[in-house]
Amino acid sequence: MNSLFILLEVDPWCLEDLTELIALTELIAAVLIFGLPILIAAFIYRHKMNETNKRAEIVLKALDKNPGEVPEELLKSLNTPQKPLKERLLGKLLWGLALTIVGAATVIIEFAMHRSTNEWFSSDRNLMVLGAALSAVGVAFLIYYFVARRTMRHEIEAEKHEAETRKNV
Repeated sequence: MNSLFILLEVDPWCLEDLTELIALTELIAAVLIFGLPILIAAFIYRHKMNETNKRAEIVLKALDKNPGEVPEELLKSLNTPQKPLKERLLGKLLWGLALTIVGAATVIIEFAMHRSTNEWFSSDRNLMVLGAALSAVGVAFLIYYFVARRTMRHEIEAEKHEAETRKNV
């Protein structure tokens, strides 16, 4: 900790320097909180645009070789395969179970800490709120899984039948 103060040439006991350090850390936190999601979205957008441009380039080359006709097999191979509906629903189930268990464990840990200190919601720890939020999100994923499984039963069966017919061909 002292090395940080030495690096920033700050006297740790001077209140003005300490408030400047706190303001600096708040600025860094704000930049990370708001800038990082924008940066991630920009990278994802750039990646998708790059993939689209590559596909278009391949189709244009195929049109140059065979004017007026693009093979259907080429177009099918260029489309990114989408996960089956059942697999996507199982992903929701996985996230729902994981978040519910982590949230419940967090609430239990906070409750155990309360039993040892007889103090609710101290300024140092507010894990009860975090655990409740995680549990709520997990339960929402679980509800989505069970409702979607029931309402999309026919689509799941159709995908399964389609996959079986592709294997037999």
